Amino acid sequence: MSKLCIIGSSSIVTQHLKAAKAVGFSLYGITSLNINSKNTLKLKKKFRIKKIYKNWKRCIEENGKIKDMNFLIAPRIQDTIKVINKVLIYKKPIMVEKPISRNIKDFSESILKSKKIFVGYNRIFYKTVNYLKKNLSPSSLISVNCPEKDKKKFIDNSCHIISILIYCFGNLRILKKYKRKNHIICILENKKKTLIHLKIVFNAPSNFSITSSSMKRTIDLCPIEELTEHKKLKMIRKINYNFYKPSLTKKIRDYDINFKPGFYNQYREFKKFSKRNNKIINDIVFARNVLRLTKKLVD
Repeated sequence: MSKLCIIGSSSIVTQHLKAAKAVGFSLYGITSLNINSKNTLKLKKKFRIKKIYKNWKRCIEENGKIKDMNFLIAPRIQDTIKVINKVLIYKKPIMVEKPISRNIKDFSESILKSKKIFVGYNRIFYKTVNYLKKNLSPSSLISVNCPEKDKKKFIDNSCHIISILIYCFGNLRILKKYKRKNHIICILENKKKTLIHLKIVFNAPSNFSITSSSMKRTIDLCPIEELTEHKKLKMIRKINYNFYKPSLTKKIRDYDINFKPGFYNQYREFKKFSKRNNKIINDIVFARNVLRLTKKLVD
């Protein structure tokens, strides 16, 4: 049976463990780099994890020698790289919480060469995102709205929007960038010359959204968990005027009362990856590319 060793005890770990347990992982050991963590014991009891460790290095050393062991790495961002380096010694499959680091230089050659790292960009497993990806046209114009608190939060949190864009469109280059005090506007382009208009607005009361507009259809993800598609306009007659309203042709809502969106499908794929070591999109190179573009957008 596939086993899981957990390193980290933040609130997001709860979401990971719900999904991991649901797809059949046996929760074997847990530790935290915070020696005063109270959540570690709470998680052990809640999910009936077999063992708890006060020393995270000892935890890795002991669990790294166990057959069919996998690792979930989800500590503070500043601790993630050193934990990865320690786990890589044992050549075990790793699920690691994004964004891994805030510094491109942390992606060493040994880390980038690893084929054992599965990065938890859960939003690329959304039904809405995958419908968008399958129904894109090279001639589509893409508009992205990204409200965020500040530049630091953009790197830590809005990397999920950049992961969706790279997943759907491939690597992107910045054609134009306009910076103001409260917002940044960028024009991006992929190899197929698809244009992406990205608007980053700090402290705006709005949802993250992605809109794909083409001659045949408009697809809206707003918020990202909800998709609507329109292929034509419907005329609505009023007494003194007429107006046209988009006619809804498809609607997808990616919510699950049991799991954080994308997590169940993410763990299904991670379990396959842990058994077969198959090629994945969300590998460590993908994570490096997401961080590189994220930083360029706000620098």
